Amino acid sequence: MRKKAKYNVNAEIFLNNSDFPTPKRYSYSQLQKITKSFVVKLGQGGFGTVYKGSLSNGNLVAVKVLSETKDNGDDFINEVASVSRTSHVNVVNLVGFCLEGRRRALIYEFMSNGSLEKFIYSQGSSGISQLGWEKLHQIAIGIARGLEYLH
Repeated sequence: MRKKAKYNVNAEIFLNNSDFPTPKRYSYSQLQKITKSFVVKLGQGGFGTVYKGSLSNGNLVAVKVLSETKDNGDDFINEVASVSRTSHVNVVNLVGFCLEGRRRALIYEFMSNGSLEKFIYSQGSSGISQLGWEKLHQIAIGIARGLEYLH
């Protein structure tokens, strides 16, 4: 218990003393409720698994449950702080986060059309994306604008 209490001390101090508005903080049990016990898996990557969820107001969200790490939570909370200050049409918004012991999650707005990857790599009979070159070009420009903003 003592080890768990020490684990996120710096993160808690940072959150309590920060001058920026932080997104809503959720407990792990709230995440379980939001995702109906992590039933609908949207995807998985090197940093964690993404699940579909629904907030109490009916808004759909994507809950990214991060893989456990051994660090003290400082990097995570710095990421929450920086991502929560972003606002761009080509960057998905952070709705909230969970930091409970070694359990960490990021809660993003849900994008109803699914993963961009499935559209880019879906092939038609010609062997190229079904979207066509013009649409792929527009997507690439949007991605570049989002990255430029984040940079």
